[in-house]
Amino acid sequence: MSKIYELLWKKSEDKGKAQWEKVGVLLEKEDGKKSLKLDLIPAYGWDGWLVAAERKSKETPY
Repeated sequence: MSKIYELLWKKSEDKGKAQWEKVGVLLEKEDGKKSLKLDLIPAYGWDGWLVAAERKSKETPY
């Protein structure tokens, strides 16, 4: 079974709490191959880094 990761970027930070926005997904197949799907590319204030966070549940799409 494939693993699914949400691709996130830190949009802003307020009082020490980060605001994250989903920009796409990373799929990791059983054979180790990975695929990226970007829905958008952050433009303003983006430092080029994305975070890949494993999706918690299949029933929760985000």
